[in-house]
Amino acid sequence: MEDIYIGGKKPMDDNSTAEDIYITPRRRQQSAYTPPEEPFYPDEEPENEPEEPEEERPKKKKKSKFFRRIRAIILVAALLIGLLTGMVYHTFSSVNYNETGHGENVFLDEDKLMQSTSVKNILLIGVDRRNPDESSRSDTMLLVSLNTKTGKIKLTSFMRDTYVYIPERQKNAKLNAACTWGGAQMVMDTVEYNFNIKIDHYMLVDFTMFEDIINGLDGVDVEVTDKEAKYMREKVHLKNVQAGESVHLNGKEALWYCRIRALDSDFMRTRRQRKVMTALIEKVKKTNPFELYELTGEIVSLIETDMSPATLTSLAVNGLFRYLHYDIEQGSVPAEGTWQSKKISGQSVLSVDLGENREYLEEFIYE
Repeated sequence: MEDIYIGGKKPMDDNSTAEDIYITPRRRQQSAYTPPEEPFYPDEEPENEPEEPEEERPKKKKKSKFFRRIRAIILVAALLIGLLTGMVYHTFSSVNYNETGHGENVFLDEDKLMQSTSVKNILLIGVDRRNPDESSRSDTMLLVSLNTKTGKIKLTSFMRDTYVYIPERQKNAKLNAACTWGGAQMVMDTVEYNFNIKIDHYMLVDFTMFEDIINGLDGVDVEVTDKEAKYMREKVHLKNVQAGESVHLNGKEALWYCRIRALDSDFMRTRRQRKVMTALIEKVKKTNPFELYELTGEIVSLIETDMSPATLTSLAVNGLFRYLHYDIEQGSVPAEGTWQSKKISGQSVLSVDLGENREYLEEFIYE
């Protein structure tokens, strides 16, 4: 750094006597202390960022309230469903639960039976059992197949006069004899053995309960032909039954309508049973859930089943929100053209082609 002179001239050498004065400025030392920078917090908004417009703030508040309401509605719905499920479970706790009523079929390899994770087969067995402690031949064997993949309910009647092999007795007989000899377990074993179809559960009911269900729903509407109406008036003495496309039947009338056999054949009898079952399902769809709950409480103790209260609760809840919206289709075994009427040991029986009926069931139920 150059010197600074006070005066006009710079001395030329060390002997100069000039009176001018000059000074040499000192270098300014930099201070060792450096003031800290302002702290920066990432979560804080920069000071120079524009403020949020005031008109957008109410929108956020409205959105927040909206989501809070949605959460509240979901919570209330969950509580109501939980309460409903608990009530249904309590009702089904009085069912005649036969825990050992559906054992393993020891007469075949169950893994080779026709089955699917999307199909549940429930065998309804109807018996004319006036004495609850008395075994009876099964008057009705109706397989209800719930297919969650296709959204359909398949109703398949098994003719009671079908001549089949009953493995536990190691002999041939009519299908309905299995119920007399071994109850629901032997019926399921026999159906599985002869028709190669997996049965998941069963429900056994008598005709008294059937009447109570129909009466509890204030009757059902079915088509009744002139011959059927005349038969019921003259043979069964039900004077109020008339023919028509939609005839209202009470419990007793519907029961006898299902039992008509002498008028035509067992095939027509089972067809009438499926018609009443379809009408029953349609009536349930239109009935208030609270009325259904009350009716279930009245008749559930009359049902014998291998389904636990928890399983029945799941079935009922799914039925209310799911199965009741399914389409219904009907079929029967033996299928048309797969049987012959024969006389064996003095009995009129249906001799069937088992192979063709197995194929029919596979196509009809599992599609």
